[in-house]
Amino acid sequence: MDWKRTLLIGAGWGLGTAVGLAAVAGAFIWYESRPKPPTPPKPWDTSAIVADYNYVDTEGDANTIVFYYTIENKTDFDYRIEDGRDILMSAKLIKHKDLSPFKDAQKVDYPIFVPAKKRVRFPIHIGYPCPFKETKEDEADNGKKHREAVQKYIVDTFQNLGGFDLLDEVNRYEIVFPDGWSKAKP
Repeated sequence: MDWKRTLLIGAGWGLGTAVGLAAVAGAFIWYESRPKPPTPPKPWDTSAIVADYNYVDTEGDANTIVFYYTIENKTDFDYRIEDGRDILMSAKLIKHKDLSPFKDAQKVDYPIFVPAKKRVRFPIHIGYPCPFKETKEDEADNGKKHREAVQKYIVDTFQNLGGFDLLDEVNRYEIVFPDGWSKAKP
């Protein structure tokens, strides 16, 4: 009889342990499979890639306006954008502090490649024609007078334009292109 009692106690102990472990495992599986709240995206990084205004000029037969900047990659990794799929390029409007996404007439040149810790010239083309054509005189002084006339035209005509903004959704980089034309000496 003693061996029956020991067998019953052992079987009860084993069964209780198995049920307990099954309950713990079930609770763990339930906890891990429950819906999780969405992870908020990381904030926009405005210091990884920075832009400095150079000058404004015109290009092509239509004499359209192009803004030239220098962008600097302050990270330890090369920065590359193959095309504009995950990019939102906007004009910054002063009056309402809005971003106005570019229409078809405005564009940037792709691909964009900025090696780590390097600077690259970066044009922003807008489809607006400028009434000032570059003359032979302007060519004599490397276009300085022409660029000054274009800059004054920008200041007078686009009074609500406060720069540009590029949002790279993949890397969560925001590149702020400041207004330099209204502050530069004509």
